[in-house]
Amino acid sequence: MSEDLPHIESVVDTLYSLAPADFVARRSAYATEFKKAGDKAGAARIGALRKPTVVAWLINNLARQDESALAELFDLGEQLERAQQRGDGRRLRELSTARSTSIRALTETAVSLGHDLGITVGDNAVREIGNTLNAAMADLDVRDRVRAGRTVAAETYSGFGPALLSLVPNAPKDDDTADDDTEQDDDTEQDDDTEQDAAPETEDDRSTIDEAERNRLLAELDSAEAELDTARIDAEEATAEHQRCEAELHSAAAEVARIESELDAAKARARQARKASKASSVDVRSAMDVHEAARARVAEARSALDALT
Repeated sequence: MSEDLPHIESVVDTLYSLAPADFVARRSAYATEFKKAGDKAGAARIGALRKPTVVAWLINNLARQDESALAELFDLGEQLERAQQRGDGRRLRELSTARSTSIRALTETAVSLGHDLGITVGDNAVREIGNTLNAAMADLDVRDRVRAGRTVAAETYSGFGPALLSLVPNAPKDDDTADDDTEQDDDTEQDDDTEQDAAPETEDDRSTIDEAERNRLLAELDSAEAELDTARIDAEEATAEHQRCEAELHSAAAEVARIESELDAAKARARQARKASKASSVDVRSAMDVHEAARARVAEARSALDALT
């Protein structure tokens, strides 16, 4: 195995920093290089790397360009999880707003970085970037890929709520007593099980259930308010864009009307000019005839004068 080969992790990072259009060719070149050097395992790993989508590449680019902002987003996700576990509705709403703001800013940064590199980003891609960042807040595997700049496709979070982990169950009670009970004879154990099945729900059990339900409802409220906030902002942006387009349409229509008016005036002047040109052409021919007649008379007068002298 050649010592001149680059480190495999360095190769992976390099490949996922490339634009998608360059990925396949460079991957093949690296795989061939490793294979020729005798590193078949490295060649196989490189050959198995998936080509990133444009959205994934934009997120990888963002991870390399703005690592600190991503770290702040992930820290925000941990705060959301803790607030959810505590059932702190007010804090959940505050953090939810901060999450929406942070994801929107990071998405805009990713789009801007793409524009700087000549990549046009459509509305669907913008949504997929936001969804992937949202998923990275809740799913540790997605977070690791995003943080490392090795995302291969847009991600979505399939758990409960937007970018919140599923509700964490209460810690199990001490099982020491249960272990002792299992040492009793079969008849006693069966009697105990029958008694436990028949036992009514305790106040603590109801309290635990109520608390879990409260946490679930708070998280659901947070999800709905976050979606409402995002929808409101999207609606405001769409309205502003519509108003801008309307204003541009009116301006363009006014410009067209002005140009058409000037064109009509120019056509009228052209018609007048053609008439004047025709009239002046007649005048020119008449003047030329008079000029020729006058020149003939001058020549005739000179000839007569010459004869006298």
